[in-house]
Amino acid sequence: MVEAQAFPATLTDTVVQLLPALAQGQLHAPSAPFDVHQDGRLLRIPVRTYYHRKQLLACTRLPGDAGVLALCLGTRHHDGHLREACVKQLLLQERAWTVPFVVHLCGEYVLEIVEVIGAALLAWNTEALARYLRENPAYVDTLERRSISYWSCYYRGQYPVREDYPGCRTMAALRAVQQLTPR
Repeated sequence: MVEAQAFPATLTDTVVQLLPALAQGQLHAPSAPFDVHQDGRLLRIPVRTYYHRKQLLACTRLPGDAGVLALCLGTRHHDGHLREACVKQLLLQERAWTVPFVVHLCGEYVLEIVEVIGAALLAWNTEALARYLRENPAYVDTLERRSISYWSCYYRGQYPVREDYPGCRTMAALRAVQQLTPR
């Protein structure tokens, strides 16, 4: 039940109820987590999950928080297409606790996912996003370095000017949100 550590304590009961359904057909346990803070609480979010695709998709259709929790965990799935499908739906949510799952994808290598997030970012949950980014400055620095590394390794030919690379544009948008003054 390592997944419960990825969410606020108020959601623990919902996570505990959701996990047996997700675990059916699971290839193996989620991989080692990355640590971030949200509203002063340490979250330990799996780098990758290995749920059976059919089970995960069924759980994302559950009503209320359970379906949104499944979407969050789906953004960590080992299948990039499934991560993209989950983040598209997650960007329609305004729950503050979804922010860490969306932000982490900004530092990943799947360009299509980064483009989806970049297009939606400035209209999405700005206050919660700004608070989260300010609370995790070293983590945001790491995401930015990853984005630059992926550009350098895989996309430099396609985007000769680094600032034109969607990952760098998305990180610049995150940096702008990070600088917003709290209300």
